[in-house]
Amino acid sequence: MSDWLIHLVLFVFACTVIVAVSCLFADADDEDAWRAFPKRWLGFMGGCLVVVLLMLLFEHTFASVK
Repeated sequence: MSDWLIHLVLFVFACTVIVAVSCLFADADDEDAWRAFPKRWLGFMGGCLVVVLLMLLFEHTFASVK
């Protein structure tokens, strides 16, 4: 398995744990928390994707070496 794939799997796992714990602490009822989990997980991953795209844009724009 390549390094980037291992890092991606570990990142998704860590994000899933973070979102699951935050859901369980945010809602008083566990059923409500698990119902809200997919939406919160997608929102978190979408936010991470925006950060990655901005970092790549800034790297391409400001840190390119020629």
